[in-house]
Amino acid sequence: MAPRRSHKKSRNGCDQCKERRVKCDEKHPVCSNCTARELICTYLRIPRASVPSRTAHAVTDHSPDPLPPPRRAQSRSYGEQPISPMDLTEPRFGVRDLELMHRYSIETYRSLCGDQSDTHDWQVLVPQQASSHTFLLHGILALAALHTAATAIEPNRVLSYLDTALQYHNMSFTPFRQALETLTPLNCDAVVAHSAIITIIGIALPRLNAQYRGECSSMVENIVTMFELLQGSTKISRLSRPWLKASMLSNHDFWQMESGELGSGEAEAIAHLKHLNDRIGNADDGNCRANGEAVDLLRSCFAKFARSPHPVAILAWLLYVNKEFIDGLRVRRPVPLLVLMHWGVLLNDLGSHFWWAEGCGKDLVAELLAEIKSENPVWERALEWPRQAIGL
Repeated sequence: MAPRRSHKKSRNGCDQCKERRVKCDEKHPVCSNCTARELICTYLRIPRASVPSRTAHAVTDHSPDPLPPPRRAQSRSYGEQPISPMDLTEPRFGVRDLELMHRYSIETYRSLCGDQSDTHDWQVLVPQQASSHTFLLHGILALAALHTAATAIEPNRVLSYLDTALQYHNMSFTPFRQALETLTPLNCDAVVAHSAIITIIGIALPRLNAQYRGECSSMVENIVTMFELLQGSTKISRLSRPWLKASMLSNHDFWQMESGELGSGEAEAIAHLKHLNDRIGNADDGNCRANGEAVDLLRSCFAKFARSPHPVAILAWLLYVNKEFIDGLRVRRPVPLLVLMHWGVLLNDLGSHFWWAEGCGKDLVAELLAEIKSENPVWERALEWPRQAIGL
């Protein structure tokens, strides 16, 4: 008989694979088994020298030591280990996760509140929903990690929490898309809440990465990426209106918000946008109609924000503009870019109220001013109002 090939044993597999007694490919920060099962992957039980320097649960000089893994009761029969079904489905959490949930529950939730009437929803009811919907739980932890990074001072601490935020953000994508495709009264609240969280992370994360890692960041590309992540969220408006009326987030319905009066400068700028689109396009052209609908929606956003400075009044624009308009942004058509520039003025106003939007509106308008250049007096007039409103 041919000699048996030797089997190389390794003690460097992740904690989850060890618990399940399966071979781990030892990929970092998340092994293939945990990726397929959408589990949180940790490497807390391997020799310290083998642990990579940066994982979602990395222990830094500024974070507490992780708790030891729970002990399992030993089986009375040799070679048999009792395995609970919960081990295969329930995510495992470490000290950092507990820290992030605590941060969310006492502070970060305010990042989502437009006024005090939202407090109970975001502080209590949304975390309750997260206990049943993993994508929402990952979104909450990602937002809390991002908040910690945005308010930290020491660079190593900032980078560590940015890594954690990015990992949880990525882990939420697949189950969120699946929930969108199978929207029901049972997951409607969780999908609505996570849509808001995804939007906030999509605005703040690229800017923080650019600031602390020196990565090139295009605000226009960030917005287009956000549209793609939220694609399908408009189903919430079309299919779930009766569900939303009875849901915990009923007061977050953009279409039910009252409108205020536009200032003279805002009204004139929106009217000029509408005129410019009609002048360049054709009423029967799909792109022209899509641009006109985006302008009408933008007018509603300005009016609703004038009545109440609630983030829903601004972020809803990202949810409800149609696909043709997004396609125009993707290929850099000038009119959609100009409409986006005017929305950037609203985003800049939001930055004076919330940490995650601070500076983003100004960066967006400045980037678009550099991209849209024209000697046409009609275009120059359209560009002038956002420039003055931002103070550039």
